[in-house]
Amino acid sequence: MTITPADLQRDYGCHGLSDITLAVDAALAAPSIQAPNSGIPALFTTWTDPKVVQAITTPTKSEAIYGTAQKGDWTTDTAQFPFVEFSGNTSSYGDYSQDGTTDPNANWEQRQSYHYQTWTKWGEREVERMGTARLDWVNQKNLASLSVLNKTQNRINLFGVTGMRLFGALNDPDLPAALQPTPKLTASGAAAPGNSWADVSDPLQVWADILKMYQALTVQLGGNLDMESPLRLVIPSERQAALLYTNQYNLKLRDIIAQNLPNCEIHTLPEAGAQLSGGLSKITQAQLFVREIEGQETVTTAFTEKLRAHTVERYSSNVRQKKSQGTWGTIWFRPVACTTMAGV
Repeated sequence: MTITPADLQRDYGCHGLSDITLAVDAALAAPSIQAPNSGIPALFTTWTDPKVVQAITTPTKSEAIYGTAQKGDWTTDTAQFPFVEFSGNTSSYGDYSQDGTTDPNANWEQRQSYHYQTWTKWGEREVERMGTARLDWVNQKNLASLSVLNKTQNRINLFGVTGMRLFGALNDPDLPAALQPTPKLTASGAAAPGNSWADVSDPLQVWADILKMYQALTVQLGGNLDMESPLRLVIPSERQAALLYTNQYNLKLRDIIAQNLPNCEIHTLPEAGAQLSGGLSKITQAQLFVREIEGQETVTTAFTEKLRAHTVERYSSNVRQKKSQGTWGTIWFRPVACTTMAGV
């Protein structure tokens, strides 16, 4: 396209120019200095949920099942628990007879405490960088420390500490020897290969094991157990499906327990099974125990300090804090009030 000086003067007010030729379409565009792009950075179209989702961990259930109480404080190294029994004999009456005597017998059961700790640390730049991602980083670190401490407490409550007089609810040496499950049969009438609750689907076969535990508990307590006694049945979490076993008469195991032992609470415990114990147990076991007899509790987990948050230490650009706890493990005041069955 040719543009004359008259055109430039008329349309653009330019004077003293000769004829020029201009390119059209693409030739008129300036050359590009970057790659062509029709989008925007993903950052501007990304939304972050303000609700933080935490990873699922194995629940800590020892205190809910066995109870909890403070014994002593963090300066206490040893605890002793008095145990008194009555003894004596009688004889035929005689005005001048000196026969017959009674006496209480006292003993003290000792336990050792165990104290443990963890550190929480955070840097100023670290916290601010995580803050740009909408994470309350200091709070998350504190929650992590509490979780780690409570996990340790739960493990000790159940398995104790090796080399100390500090035992767990599942392995206290004073507990009566574990029972074996009753023989299990498959639907065809053959012996179940593993003889566990997972090898059958008949609720009555599992109920036979619970009944065996109840019978053993009756003998151990010498008549101090009846159908109305407050009981607690602890089963491995990996076996809780057995509670839903249903037979041809539409009877579920859970209903059978409720009808026959109305004051029996059922609790599931991950660490009672081999699969969910984190390698701490090689057996799958169940427990049945009386919660209290004549107002005296049978068992409790115990601690010296539930949580001690120590001094916050500030440095040039970082902060740290120690947290600690102390435990006695689990104390069975009356071990005879518990029965254990291994191999369920």
